[in-house]
Amino acid sequence: MPSYQTSITIDASPESIWQILTTVVAWPRWLPTVNSIEPLDGDTLAIGHRFRIRQPKLQPATWVVSKVEPNRRFEWRASSPGVLMVADHVIESLAPGKTSALLRFEFRGVVGSLLGLLFSSTTQRYIQQEAASLKAAAER
Repeated sequence: MPSYQTSITIDASPESIWQILTTVVAWPRWLPTVNSIEPLDGDTLAIGHRFRIRQPKLQPATWVVSKVEPNRRFEWRASSPGVLMVADHVIESLAPGKTSALLRFEFRGVVGSLLGLLFSSTTQRYIQQEAASLKAAAER
């Protein structure tokens, strides 16, 4: 099962990074890897809430929030026949005003393994760009 991750140190508090990360409807304003996000169950990041995401070069996908640990982590999943994609966002305080952000993305399932290999370079590029964009947004 192909898995990709990156981490970055950000000069901001976990709370401020959490606010940026969990206001997902605002992502298109600061995140170039996202064209639009449509909340299907309200714009609050809560378990079971769905968001339709459009990204450059990718098919639209509906992501369902599967885990939320306030000020620390959220995970969401998107699926289609033979594929499960899991995106995890973890933040951890390193010192006052300094936080680590870990972004992880996995492809699961029979078709997921193939897609993970086919989209390897795009996935790695997007996840690194997302980390850098989160850092830029938080440090403004």
